[in-house]
Amino acid sequence: MQTANLRKGKEKWNKLHTDQNPEPGFEVGDYVSGTHTDLEVSDQSHVLSPRYQQKRASEPTIPYHLRPDVPGPSSIRPRLTATSSENFGEGSQFGVFARSSSTFRTTASGDAALPDPLGLVLIYSLPNPLFDLIFVHGLGGSSKRTWSWERDTENFWPPWLTEDKDLSGARIFTFGYNSNFTGQYTNLNLLDFAKDLLIRMKTYSGDLQFSNERPPAVGELPTIFVVHSMGGLVVKKAYILGRSDPQYAEMIAQIKAIVFLATPHRGSDYAQTLQNILKVTPGLSSKQYVSELEKNSGTLQDINEQFRTVCGDLTLVSFQESQKTKIGKMKTMIVDKDSAKLGYPDEISASLDADHHGVAKFKNVLDSNYVNVRNVLKWVIGEVVKNASFVSRELQNRFTPATKPTPKLITAEFLLDILGIPENFDEDFQYLSGRIAHGSCSWILQRSAVRSWIEHDTESPKLLWICGNAGSGKSILASYLIDQAQNSSHNGTCQYHFFLYGDKLKRSLSYVLCSIALQVALAHESFAARLKEFQEAAGMNIKEQKASIIWEKIFEGIMFRMTFPGPLNWVFDGLDEAESPLELIKYLSKAKSSTRINILLISRPRRDLANHISQYFPATQPELLRAEDTLSDIRDFVRASIRRILPGTDEARAEVAEEVICRSSGSFLWVQLALSSIEKNWVLKDDIKAAINEIPEGMEPLYRGIIESIAKQNQRSVDIARHILFWAACCYRPLDISELEVALKPEFDGFTNLEIAIEEICGQFVVINRSKVNLIHHTARQFLLLKTANLPISLDENHSHSHIATVCIDFLSDSTKWRRVFSGLHNMTRAGRAFADAAIFDCHPFLLYALSYWAYHVSLGLVESDELLMKVLAFLENHCLLWIHGVALTERLQILIKAAQNLKTYIKRRAQDFSKRTLKNFSLNRDAELLQWANDLIRVVGRFGNNLAEHPASIHNNVIPFCPLDSIMSRTFLHQIKSNFVVTGLTSNDWSDCLAKISTGEEQTAVHILCKDTFFLTLVGIDGTVIIWYANTCQEARRFSHGEYVTIIASSRTSNLVATSGIDYIRVWDITTGLEVNCMTKDSHHHTRAMAFSPNDDELLVAFDDCVVQCIDLASDKEKWQFLAKEPGANDHNCIRSASFSPDLTRIALIFRGRPVVVWTIQPGRGKSGHYRDQYIPPMKCILAEDKMRTMAQGDAWDPPEIAIWHPVTGHLLVLYEDTRIVAYNLSDVEQEQINHTGARAMVLSLDGNLLLTSDVQGTLSVWTVPEYQLSYQVKYDELVTGLAFSPDSTRFYDIRGEFCHVWEPDALIKASEIEQIERSSCDSNNGDTITTDPVLSNDDTSQVPITSLVFDRSGDYYCCGKEDGSVTIFTVPEGEKSRKVTNHSTSVSIIYIGWSTSSKYLVSADDSGRVIAKRLEPPTATRNRWAVFPVFDVRMENAEAVELCLFHPKDLYLLIVTPTQAYIMNLNPKKSTEVCRQRIAPGSVWINHPVDVGLLLRIDAGTEQAYHWKTLEPCEPTPQSNPQRSGGRAISIAHTVQTRDFLLLETLVRDEFRARDHRQLQTREVVIIELSRISSGIPGEHRVVVEGLSKHVNRLIGEVDDRVVFLDHHFWLCTWEIEATYTGHKKHFFLPRDWISPQSLRQIALHEHGIVLIPKNGEVAVVKASWIGGFPMQNPFSRG
Repeated sequence: MQTANLRKGKEKWNKLHTDQNPEPGFEVGDYVSGTHTDLEVSDQSHVLSPRYQQKRASEPTIPYHLRPDVPGPSSIRPRLTATSSENFGEGSQFGVFARSSSTFRTTASGDAALPDPLGLVLIYSLPNPLFDLIFVHGLGGSSKRTWSWERDTENFWPPWLTEDKDLSGARIFTFGYNSNFTGQYTNLNLLDFAKDLLIRMKTYSGDLQFSNERPPAVGELPTIFVVHSMGGLVVKKAYILGRSDPQYAEMIAQIKAIVFLATPHRGSDYAQTLQNILKVTPGLSSKQYVSELEKNSGTLQDINEQFRTVCGDLTLVSFQESQKTKIGKMKTMIVDKDSAKLGYPDEISASLDADHHGVAKFKNVLDSNYVNVRNVLKWVIGEVVKNASFVSRELQNRFTPATKPTPKLITAEFLLDILGIPENFDEDFQYLSGRIAHGSCSWILQRSAVRSWIEHDTESPKLLWICGNAGSGKSILASYLIDQAQNSSHNGTCQYHFFLYGDKLKRSLSYVLCSIALQVALAHESFAARLKEFQEAAGMNIKEQKASIIWEKIFEGIMFRMTFPGPLNWVFDGLDEAESPLELIKYLSKAKSSTRINILLISRPRRDLANHISQYFPATQPELLRAEDTLSDIRDFVRASIRRILPGTDEARAEVAEEVICRSSGSFLWVQLALSSIEKNWVLKDDIKAAINEIPEGMEPLYRGIIESIAKQNQRSVDIARHILFWAACCYRPLDISELEVALKPEFDGFTNLEIAIEEICGQFVVINRSKVNLIHHTARQFLLLKTANLPISLDENHSHSHIATVCIDFLSDSTKWRRVFSGLHNMTRAGRAFADAAIFDCHPFLLYALSYWAYHVSLGLVESDELLMKVLAFLENHCLLWIHGVALTERLQILIKAAQNLKTYIKRRAQDFSKRTLKNFSLNRDAELLQWANDLIRVVGRFGNNLAEHPASIHNNVIPFCPLDSIMSRTFLHQIKSNFVVTGLTSNDWSDCLAKISTGEEQTAVHILCKDTFFLTLVGIDGTVIIWYANTCQEARRFSHGEYVTIIASSRTSNLVATSGIDYIRVWDITTGLEVNCMTKDSHHHTRAMAFSPNDDELLVAFDDCVVQCIDLASDKEKWQFLAKEPGANDHNCIRSASFSPDLTRIALIFRGRPVVVWTIQPGRGKSGHYRDQYIPPMKCILAEDKMRTMAQGDAWDPPEIAIWHPVTGHLLVLYEDTRIVAYNLSDVEQEQINHTGARAMVLSLDGNLLLTSDVQGTLSVWTVPEYQLSYQVKYDELVTGLAFSPDSTRFYDIRGEFCHVWEPDALIKASEIEQIERSSCDSNNGDTITTDPVLSNDDTSQVPITSLVFDRSGDYYCCGKEDGSVTIFTVPEGEKSRKVTNHSTSVSIIYIGWSTSSKYLVSADDSGRVIAKRLEPPTATRNRWAVFPVFDVRMENAEAVELCLFHPKDLYLLIVTPTQAYIMNLNPKKSTEVCRQRIAPGSVWINHPVDVGLLLRIDAGTEQAYHWKTLEPCEPTPQSNPQRSGGRAISIAHTVQTRDFLLLETLVRDEFRARDHRQLQTREVVIIELSRISSGIPGEHRVVVEGLSKHVNRLIGEVDDRVVFLDHHFWLCTWEIEATYTGHKKHFFLPRDWISPQSLRQIALHEHGIVLIPKNGEVAVVKASWIGGFPMQNPFSRG
């Protein structure tokens, strides 16, 4: 198995290890006091008397050579033989066991009487090792016998690994230490062993007698440890010590992986037994390192706590024992399953079929345990070498070539899907290459520039530009050169793209980049593997991203960092037909790749292209195609064609051929059309001459002649031809012949053969290539749409688009048909629909085109009349939901976004036309209606997109009830649909631009926000906590802590890395795992002002407030160079306030207080000494125009700068000044542009530089277009903003205000970021007027006070909510109208808990200051229309502890109040003493009333139940001594509960108790059923059932309806489950919109037993009344019933 065929993850792991559960432990001797039979004290048996030297039962005593059924080691592999130093050399196959750093020497067949050596022992070497393997034994073990079957060193297995080609580059060591527990007293411990390992590694120098050259030191090569038992603890401790010690840090950085074999990470129960034996056995004594192995010892807890913070960049694999080990006459598991695993997120664990000793001893290379360990080591090496940030590029090139095979799971279908490229992506090349005549095009190879490009001449420019006139055969030539590059003798690959004007999809830059990436992935499987890893880790939908993101992530982040066997050759044909040719040229100029990339551009000669190519590729000169260049090819083509189409003599044919050739002017297109004319007029010689003479020279006259010939046909044929021509000219992409037949059906039904009809009546304008209908050339399209006004057949572009739009709309309006077609997929999930969807679009060929592009044709349709407008509105009013259903089936929901943009373009064109009219009507009222439809489409995708892709049919029942009442979707469809639920209670009847409001934590203020791929990050500076949120759900993904106050956070542009800087440390993290990658100690306590990753992420640039710029090498965590950004003689006490690196990292802008912004060119090498390695470059000062006349006494600047940011594309510097002025400095031209109208106090640019987001002193957010600086969007919010960020695609922005992060997703951003492209194309065919966009002013109500707690009354007619302002109020159900304010705690506190008694007589509320208020209530009556409220008590909890639970007595006599440490019984009779009693309790319990005895209540823990008396809070029985919240070294907590009539359901979370403060770990979730009717049995756990299979679906338990459990799943569907001991399936009922989902609102969801759900939303409460009937059934695939 190749290393590249192994992937991280349990799926791959399970393929290696089936039906095995991991279990490790430690290597101890089998010694029992007073006995000496069948026992072994240690592997080091030589230290014992002979009577103790017995084999243990788990190891057979029969030698291999006596076992006829089992091949011995010699039959499987060659034995290692002792090799003298004289015999060691290049040809040595197995190397030697060289001298170690200890005093011992040994040979492969070492004498059994001799002890194994201590220290670091070289076992195997080779001249140029690639990595080191170090084996470390455990307690009672030794450096060789631990790794030898039957402790016979002839069976020493580590050198066997070198016979595998993937492990043949290993240098192998063992490390021995005195872990023999049978000797006399010693005070050695794990720390001593770890220090010994470090010093042995540090001082190892090899054995120079075996080689003239110094061998690599330990720590120069990547290192992998294989550790057994206690050896794993030794290595962990050594790793911890080495990471924090500068003299070892560089060596430790090379440790890449640890493979644990039965390591007791949490200790072993057997350690205590062993220690007791040692104490009482004569001649023996207890050992400190044995006591350290006791269960949950302080030493182990300390090691685990420290190791988890430093192991982030390690690959960790844990094997565990699965058989009991014989000790005396008994067998026991030395290391249990829980102790054998670290429990870290990325750890891989499995079991070996062996006892504690056998996990490290293998019979031969066929031993299944050996195979498993070997395969893991191969995989580990592959992972190490693959990771460029860990391993040098040289090692990658030597060990893992770029073309190494990847797993078979990476199929072409998978790549096509994630990149959005059709399966027939190469059809253009196949068609064109098939038209190349034998011997043609070869003349191009005579040109030296072309020959150098083909031969990869490193001295020639990387870019070759060939340009020629239209129709000169450029595309044929391109296919010829592609074929030459593909078949070149040089070891390279060729990728290509043909731009086609008639296929707008292929013209887009995003599609081009995805196509090139696909072809590289198909040619190089290593890149395909990296692409798959990226897609899985980032969760990014690559095909839907902008070109800039695809370029950064896929090309710069992955492809350009890889080294391929040969160069990549990229061919782009028809560059002038691309949508953004200049952008493509700019991207190609930025390609800095490890592998050479040769680029070939082919286009028509255009001045703008020439200017840009010369700007970005100065050395490139165009290769011009002249008429004489193609003359020989044209001559061959014409002669061959004439021989085919003309009968007669060769002389006659030659005469005709020469006439055509002479008039061709180098145009293949003209020749092709001329030959077609001759083919139809060949009967008489005069006809041939007439045809030749009538063919005009030049393409335009030729096209005109074809139109005139078409017009001479009968009227029916002319009409058909006209329709075919405008369909071919105006379609978004070429139609398939079957699609065109459906499109023509309304006017022309019943074609016998449409393909033949096109050839007959369309006069060579239309060609059919692989059943696709195309115009013969893009010049034909320009002619037909722009120059046919005065011809017999004329095409009006706008009228043509209107007609196509009408046909598409009519086709989709057959609701009966499409409802029937779509209904068959109603209950299918996304996976199940995959093949059915394809079948639908195959059976209905025009369906996909109509669904996707009807709105595109509307955008370019007629605007002068209202006919098209009314058609569109009628379609949306009647069939919009069905259309959305069809689009959702394609899973391409961007179709809806693009449709909305197209509709907005159409509205703007109509408004522009309306402004020019002299007679005006009132049709614009309906234009506003269409704009509402466009906005609603955008909102539907934003709020419901993921759910629609999963369940397309949900658009009919689940979406509309959640649409605001004033939205056009709700007004149109709410009363038409049949939904299972109704939403009331919300006063906001329009869409909110605020998608979510997220709390970063109580009393925690975020200071910075950062957007990264599919995540966004908030930084809480006070303790350096970084919280990572999923961007699509706004749910917390993970968090990590820097451990000190953090001043700045920065991210890599191309990878998952972020850097945080505090007072003492700079740390680098991987946000996809939350693990620390690097930790660097700052040399001084100067504050960090800016950080930036290098393009390859191998360096980190850091700017400090003392003007020092430092470059840190992330491979070694050491400084590479310094640069002092100070002028000679400058004031050393003037610290910078902020700094900003330029996008190319060559410059840095510094902001000082009271001085102009200073821009330095970074010069590596100039440190604090002031010396420059190169010539001194003085800085530039950005001085305001009015400050340039100031005197020296007045100072440099009057208006202080506050913020400086670089434009990511232009490189201009934007500076925000104290007076809210923004100045854009063009540093190359020393120009400045002042923007005075923004009122900004903070600002940030979008990643593409097209948008500027600002906030003012009142908290108003504004989005401005760049470079116009026109207002595009604005929302007012009266609270100071402390952080701003754009999402990577610029469709969303974020702000931080106090402890809250707001997520904004206005439709105006979508319009501003993507509409320009559509508007450009629509204006190209009109008068070219600019279509402007009016700013959108949001009316979002941001004044609502957040809701913090919710509760129903028993009847379900009322609910009570507590808010952040301390108020407690009762509302009606379902209207949500205010009924009565119950109480008000204080405006400075939040209500965190509300309880309402089942009788509705009492209500209790608690706030976050520990105050609890109880009220007695009387409901409204016929004479009193409001609740009556009477006081009961008002108390504050001891130490102001927060209340976790309040429970009322069944008869309302008492109230139980539970805090984290106390339980109180309060009297509800105001005439009696308030507090009855209190008890100290352990946290984490659930309290309920006893199901039978009203005088008792029950305390439920994760594992036990305990009854207590209500009056005294005393337990009915003695309290269990064990802590039920701890089990097997793991912490179990109850997350949520649901109580039904007969059952109590617990949702429990299990996590490693030693990692309780680690927020990165994966938690195990279980759902447990407690049968209440049997709870009085008194037998703990007898009535508990763990429901297998349900927990993976549960996000949060909500409540109970009709004995069914209601829960929220991970996709935020409300689901029900019929309570049963075995999970067989559940039902989905409805999902929550994305803007309803926030961590705070999900915690407060309340459910009444009648099926009413309360959900907080933006300070209000949505009341959802559901029937809970029906739903989408979700079956357990493993259930039998």
